[in-house]
Amino acid sequence: MVDFTTPNLCGASEQFNKLAGQFSSIKDSLQGQLEGEIDALKSELTASLSVLEADIKGLIPELPDIPDVSLISQIQSLVALPTGSLASLGALANISSQFGGALSQAGISLDGLVSDATAAFSGGIDLCGGGIPNFVIGPDGIPTLKPEDSGMPDTDPERVDEDGKLLAEAPSSLSTPSAQINTSNAALAADAAAGAAAVKENLPKTDLASESGNVSDAAKKEYAKRDAIIRAKLQKDGSAPTPQVQKAANATSTVSNLPPKDSLLSPDEFITKLKGFQNRIAVVENMVKKAATRASHISQKSKKPEPDNILASGTEKLVRDESKSFSITITRPDGTPLTYKNLSFAKKNDRLQKVASVNWYSFFRPSTFANRLIKIGLDGGAEDLQGMAVEGETLGATDIENLVEALEKDAPVAVEVFDEIYKGIEKTYAVPV
Repeated sequence: MVDFTTPNLCGASEQFNKLAGQFSSIKDSLQGQLEGEIDALKSELTASLSVLEADIKGLIPELPDIPDVSLISQIQSLVALPTGSLASLGALANISSQFGGALSQAGISLDGLVSDATAAFSGGIDLCGGGIPNFVIGPDGIPTLKPEDSGMPDTDPERVDEDGKLLAEAPSSLSTPSAQINTSNAALAADAAAGAAAVKENLPKTDLASESGNVSDAAKKEYAKRDAIIRAKLQKDGSAPTPQVQKAANATSTVSNLPPKDSLLSPDEFITKLKGFQNRIAVVENMVKKAATRASHISQKSKKPEPDNILASGTEKLVRDESKSFSITITRPDGTPLTYKNLSFAKKNDRLQKVASVNWYSFFRPSTFANRLIKIGLDGGAEDLQGMAVEGETLGATDIENLVEALEKDAPVAVEVFDEIYKGIEKTYAVPV
């Protein structure tokens, strides 16, 4: 979107600026009467709202308060000034100080640009045709080359049919319902929202000198502490512990919720079934990996120095004590309880690590075997898969489906073990900060 607040900018629209001015006037009026009576305010704004109702049929986004500094805009302003005047020389010096370095690195001569722009301007040629590189300086103060801006049309968009007749632009449509897209992105959106909320809630309020770049040790320590609290809080609340876990969750969610696509390799029904099994395995594998990574992180946190060992509460930290131990109880698929006793970090009998490792391999050994069978089927088809004899019996899609169903049944148990380990470590080894 073009930045319409910059003077002499390519693509600026008087109609758009008029609407923006009306919005600004209404905004100022509202802010000036926050304490006033509703009826009086409504009466005063009626005229302005009537004008808007007649002038606009869609929504207009709020313009940025601080526009980017545009090279195109600056040069257009320069060539409009009398050549050799003090104003012209000052404008040229200003452009050189702001964009000279970036243009030199790009192999572009500022003098050449100004000369070409002056000749084009004198000949009545529009300078918005792409002859000037679209360098802009944003809030970071660094000149950046951006794609050419698109202008705001003054009339309704049009298109031409085969006979050259102008037609109104056809409305766009989504081939995928938005509800399915939202379902696919739900986990990512939830984690992003949780992360933003946690940062907003826990970020310390500290004044820092932007020029010197020096940060006090006390400020560094406070930020490190808050960072540890934010990460601990997000992991405790169930956010993805690593980008890899979130990426896998997004991919499997997309395949599960969005409309299926025809295979690019084969329309064979057998191949389609195998790909479905593959996705089901990926879903449960990611569930277990997420829980395992979460438990691993809190285990590693327990042996780190402050502030990296601080818990989500911000008032407790983890400290390993080999004299302490805990027990966990989980529910087997058949509904019977299973208890693991005396879990601890004791070096002579590190049962905590043993239980975690056994739980991991108990799930991922059959998972790996199922994925291997699927790969054989995808590479060679049903014939290659049936060629793998197991005690004299051939293998097929039904056998793989049985393996997948068993993994889907075992995954919640594996997740529960890691979740209970997480809770046990947090409760057993927490001490006041």
